[in-house]
Amino acid sequence: MGLMVAIPGGASAGDALLRAEAARSAMARLLAVAGHDLKQPLQVALMAIECAVSDGVAPRAAARLDLASDALLRLGRELDDLARSSQVADAPVRLVPVPLGPLLAAVAAEWQPYAEAVGVRLQVRPSALWASSEPAMLATILRNLVGNAVKYAGRGGRVVVGCRRRRGRIAVEVHDDGPGIAPERLAGIFEAFDRAGRRDGTGLGLGLHIVRQTAQALGHPVGVQSRCGRGSVFGVTLSRPFAHGLAEADHDRQAPASARII
Repeated sequence: MGLMVAIPGGASAGDALLRAEAARSAMARLLAVAGHDLKQPLQVALMAIECAVSDGVAPRAAARLDLASDALLRLGRELDDLARSSQVADAPVRLVPVPLGPLLAAVAAEWQPYAEAVGVRLQVRPSALWASSEPAMLATILRNLVGNAVKYAGRGGRVVVGCRRRRGRIAVEVHDDGPGIAPERLAGIFEAFDRAGRRDGTGLGLGLHIVRQTAQALGHPVGVQSRCGRGSVFGVTLSRPFAHGLAEADHDRQAPASARII
């Protein structure tokens, strides 16, 4: 008579995996639909603001409406990011050479009006480096990292964005001098709906989750370092496209050190 060994959780474990995958797929579809459908009322609100400004309002009111319009546009981009991140696991990704300087400047420009409104200094260090990535998806990562830093820096705070070479690769870093993150919360900081213990109603805690999902699809490692009371550094590590290596080296010999690293 042969010996029978029971392996706990055999069939049930397989069922659990199937249920987990079904739940993931359902959540991905939900986020994609929500990201698309929620943009419709945003478009109505933007049109209403545009009509109000066209009809003529006082300069102070016009400035406030411009700020509201910028916020709605930024929300629209974040909904696009949400919808895109829900589908990254199913879509093929094609990496191409991406100039980091213009991309960092564009992302910072999106957040500059909000940063000024909340009293945060947002600075981008110029860079001539190129990386191998997918431009729209990399912009999603950087947009969420910069936005997260601006939101958490607090009035009078400072956010600095830049990149440096590191072991043959490129580290894009976002530094802030905000309150920092408690050590026990760092492990779950990239989980959905994690807000690092904040209870002030700032965001839903999806931004860093979108960063992780998008970075995993691209094969870009992400990380964070933080000290309570001293601020945080979030970063994403990128590969360098070989074709642009020589041009970068020539430019870096001519550029000051402050333009190369933060």
